Amino acid sequence: MKRSEVEEERDMLKRSGYYRRIFESYIFKRKVNNLSFWHTDLKANKLSEEDRRGVELYPMNFAEKTKYNEHRDSDDVIMLNYGGNIGVQYNPNAIAQVALGFYDLYLDSLKSRNKGLQDLYSYSVLIQAKWFVNHGRKVKDNVLLWEYDFPFEMRNYLYPPWRSALAQGQGISVCLRAYKLSKEEQYLNAAKRAFKSFRHLAREHPGGVLDDSEGYTWLEEYIVEPTNHVLNGSIWALWGVRDYAIFTDDNYAWELWHSCVKTLRENLGHYDLGFWTTYDLVKFNPGKQPTMPSSLYYQNLHVVQMQAMYHLTLDPVFKHFEKKWNSQLVNRTNRIVSQIWKTYFKLRWF
Repeated sequence: MKRSEVEEERDMLKRSGYYRRIFESYIFKRKVNNLSFWHTDLKANKLSEEDRRGVELYPMNFAEKTKYNEHRDSDDVIMLNYGGNIGVQYNPNAIAQVALGFYDLYLDSLKSRNKGLQDLYSYSVLIQAKWFVNHGRKVKDNVLLWEYDFPFEMRNYLYPPWRSALAQGQGISVCLRAYKLSKEEQYLNAAKRAFKSFRHLAREHPGGVLDDSEGYTWLEEYIVEPTNHVLNGSIWALWGVRDYAIFTDDNYAWELWHSCVKTLRENLGHYDLGFWTTYDLVKFNPGKQPTMPSSLYYQNLHVVQMQAMYHLTLDPVFKHFEKKWNSQLVNRTNRIVSQIWKTYFKLRWF
């Protein structure tokens, strides 16, 4: 067979596998697949001044995630079912959110002085956190990566294992809190090695997750070419940078935090379609890449993340976009138009 025919057959298999997963996820197995984990209630935590100064409450509340029990391994670590040819897999992002949810519950138990609940929730945090210590791959310059070991479609096809600033950032947030609970150096060491990924450009280093397009500093959820600057993933990753900066008082981490906040502040308008938000940002890329409108879930997530960013920074630009994007979300016409566009995008380009 000619190379072009081989590539065409490979693409057809990828596409058929993708559609199979989509139909299983959205139609046939909605209650037991990965979407049932992600699509829980989204809300920002109310942060006190103590929370802003320390590694305490996470900016978003993931307590609902702790109730997910569809798939766990023998160590009680959460796994997600992607269906199709992918099946049940570890997802670092999901594991982190469950751990962070248990940590919020632990902080609540401190207020009630319930020792039994304190022990239960702290133990539950460490069950999930241990995964970040026991898993991961070391690459050049002793960078520790918490990778995804399954393929994924994100404009470009991602072959496993693939890295992500999102996994690195949320994993760091978990490990720092696990260290606070246990005082075990293994968690702090894991956080330090994982943070090394934020010191390198993705295109220059096998462990890097940064991009410097358009003179800004971006945290990349997906390492693809050309870069696509996914909004929700970069924000979640950024909270891990902030936690690391606060906990270690590392000068570079503080510089990265402030640089990325500036990137967000000056580019949020580019994610705004006027009536809805985009999932990622491709308008600066060479060639014509189609705009990907957000799903209802991600529009809602963007609103909550703007609220959380305002709580963290008290910067009015985040309050502005929280209100604007929420008004888009509750507009019935906007919802219908955006999801018709989203469906077309998925069918045409994925």
